[in-house]
Amino acid sequence: MIDFIRKPEGKILIAGFLIMFLGFVNLIYIKENSFLSSYSFKQFVWIVVAVLICIIVTRLRLQTIKNLSVPFYIFSIILLIFVLFFGQKISGAKSWIKIGNFMSFQPSELVKISFIFVIAKFYSELGAYSKSYLVKYFLGISFFLIPFALIMFQPDLGSALMLLVVSLTVIISFSYNKKVLIVVGILMLALSIPIWNYGLKDYQKERVISFVSPENDPSGYGYNVIQSKVAIGSGKFLGKGLGNSSQAKLKFLPEKHTDFAFSVWAEQTGFLGSIFLIGLYSFLVVYSLLFLNKIKDSFLQVLLFGLSSYFFFHLLINISMTIGLFPVVGIPLLMFSYGGSSLICGAIALSLIALVVSDYKDVNRLGL
Repeated sequence: MIDFIRKPEGKILIAGFLIMFLGFVNLIYIKENSFLSSYSFKQFVWIVVAVLICIIVTRLRLQTIKNLSVPFYIFSIILLIFVLFFGQKISGAKSWIKIGNFMSFQPSELVKISFIFVIAKFYSELGAYSKSYLVKYFLGISFFLIPFALIMFQPDLGSALMLLVVSLTVIISFSYNKKVLIVVGILMLALSIPIWNYGLKDYQKERVISFVSPENDPSGYGYNVIQSKVAIGSGKFLGKGLGNSSQAKLKFLPEKHTDFAFSVWAEQTGFLGSIFLIGLYSFLVVYSLLFLNKIKDSFLQVLLFGLSSYFFFHLLINISMTIGLFPVVGIPLLMFSYGGSSLICGAIALSLIALVVSDYKDVNRLGL
């Protein structure tokens, strides 16, 4: 066990499992029903599945991962199309595929990872076109636009935004060109107007507008952020103690299991507990990126950078939402908030990062 923890992949997996465990603890202490019918029990089942996925993925060969990139992307697109016709509508978005009476799955979570897969594969196989910024931008935007449009049709603003941020970060980082970037920026600004006018529902527009001054509508769209700030602030340095979140127990804080799980954690464990949780995510991202310059294979470079960005932006946007620095757009804290889809996809990303940092030396020596 000690030898496992000392290995780079062991450190990454332990950090991820700790995040899952703390999320489970957080849910236990805000449960409202008996354990077997609570969110915490459902999350426990998902955690078991997530750990099994990590075990399976970390035993795969990196060549297998690369070969599965395109089928994985196509599969996620098929699921996005399927959900538009047969999906379950929750919170105004038709984003969920129901699995029996117990579980449901959100395909838009899966496509965030599959995009990273497919762009990593094609960027690594450009050959003579590897230095062409136009080709890289064309490929990147082409693979991005299809799932983005399908998600906007649901409509799921949070997932679309996350896909946009992660995709652009990967595309720009591996095909940086100032002129092309300016053109893409102008194009995005031009598209933002029709998306705002025709792509967003009224309640989504209100969420975006209300974050500037939530106090103007304290009982409406500004309510969530105000209560979240109260929860985080009342935790002070050491917190009120596990099980003593008044904002959660008295039901002042909506979405306390999902979007605002961090707010409940901050109220219970204070500044100290919040920093520890954020530190685990920071370690995951920063420690993973330390291996980027050591890896010679371009597929693994894009994959590692993209998956690290996936964790980083979920952390950044969710925390910013809870403290009023970003609109409430329904982005969970990956592997911590309640939800099987985000937990499973987070586990896939976590185990892939561990696999890359574990096997990159063999790839450098033998090729992929």
